[in-house]
Amino acid sequence: MMSIRVRNWRDQAPYVGHISALVWTLYQSHDKDETSPPEINRLHGINSFVKHGLQGHQHSDHHQHDAIEQLYFILRGRGQLLIGDDKVDVRDGTAVYMPVNVPHQAFNDGEGWMEHLIVSCPLEEIREGTPAVRDWRDVHPVVLEGGTVSWPLLRREEDAPAGEGGVLQRVQSVTRYAVQGRQGTAWQQLDGIELVHYVLSGYGIVEDLDGDRQLVTEGSAVHVLPGVAHRFANQSEGWLEYVTFAVETGEVEAPDESDEFDESKEPVVEYGVEEVAEAAVVAEVDWDDADTVETEEEIEEDGTDDEADDEVESAQSEDEDEDEAEAEDEAEVAVEAAVDDEAGGDGIEDEAGESAVADEEYEADEADEDIEVVEEGNGEDGEDAEEVGAESTETTDDSEPEAAVEDAEDAEAEEEDVAETEQAEASEKAKADDDDFDMEDDDADFDIEDEDETVVEDETGEEDDDSPDADRR
Repeated sequence: MMSIRVRNWRDQAPYVGHISALVWTLYQSHDKDETSPPEINRLHGINSFVKHGLQGHQHSDHHQHDAIEQLYFILRGRGQLLIGDDKVDVRDGTAVYMPVNVPHQAFNDGEGWMEHLIVSCPLEEIREGTPAVRDWRDVHPVVLEGGTVSWPLLRREEDAPAGEGGVLQRVQSVTRYAVQGRQGTAWQQLDGIELVHYVLSGYGIVEDLDGDRQLVTEGSAVHVLPGVAHRFANQSEGWLEYVTFAVETGEVEAPDESDEFDESKEPVVEYGVEEVAEAAVVAEVDWDDADTVETEEEIEEDGTDDEADDEVESAQSEDEDEDEAEAEDEAEVAVEAAVDDEAGGDGIEDEAGESAVADEEYEADEADEDIEVVEEGNGEDGEDAEEVGAESTETTDDSEPEAAVEDAEDAEAEEEDVAETEQAEASEKAKADDDDFDMEDDDADFDIEDEDETVVEDETGEEDDDSPDADRR
């Protein structure tokens, strides 16, 4: 059994009533409809507590009640109410009293929705009443303890003059409250008075002396049985605003809701600031732009599309990572190959140098007189080979990683050409020394000098075709 029950109008689907109004029944009399769930059939002093939504350019039916006084409270939008013969303008925050047997009708001539609460209370004594229209902005506020402000909109006939809202018969009062951020109301306990609080904005908790706490957000209707002590706590930074309808009734027992669930076994829930803030994110429908509101199916489809897009992006990211890894591996292989090729080139130069030395030793044995000349020529050749090898090494070191393979191949080819040229020149010099060498012959000296010059020109790739050595070869 629950002494305090919280329901939100979003928890149920509406039906169409009074010609064109959407109707959400939040609470009704405990003995009105046995087929309704027990969380709805809770009221004792009130006959019904409903929310209406009247779309633009529509109106309700023209009717009256012979044993019921009614209260209207405009939640959102603007419109007109026909009360008897008078048509008055109403807007959000306006409270209206409809006495018994007074014809009335609602009109919405605007473009947006007009949403309002309708509270119906049966009368034991039928007598005439005085209609009243009160906007909370025209009422002087009253500051209460705990950072709470109240605006008394409507009161009993004996409690205030009609001009100040003293028109109610069965209903005790209609009051608007606002609790500032991080504050709470004082404990409230009214014997013989049934209360329904409707949250206008903000969020927080309602708790009783037993420690039971329940979350309240915009659109929540809190029903409190007579004699139950309770209070509101605002756990947000903004205002927690609500309107309270108090109706006189006798002592009542809490309704049996055991068919729904056994609350005695449920643990007490302690709400922290973060949990309340997260739970209070309630989707508000923009009635003025209802065409843009997504259905549940569209939201699910959007979620599926987002998941597919995430998978595609993830796959693309993985492919890019693999491509980058492959490129890095190829660059490393190219650099290693270039290093290996450079090392191989040095070996070829060494072999060529050894071959040249062997030829020189042979020449020294055959002609001791030519040692100095041959050594000078070989010295110049060695310097030229070293210069070529140094240039190749510098070119390889300064090249970019992407051109490492091409530079390595060019260096290897150039080194092979130098080695072959040196070997060929050494062989030719040895042969020339055997056939033509003569220290006393100026022509022999001339041939030796020309041959040395021919070697240098051949290494640079600019040999003169008219030279005597070229004709001899």
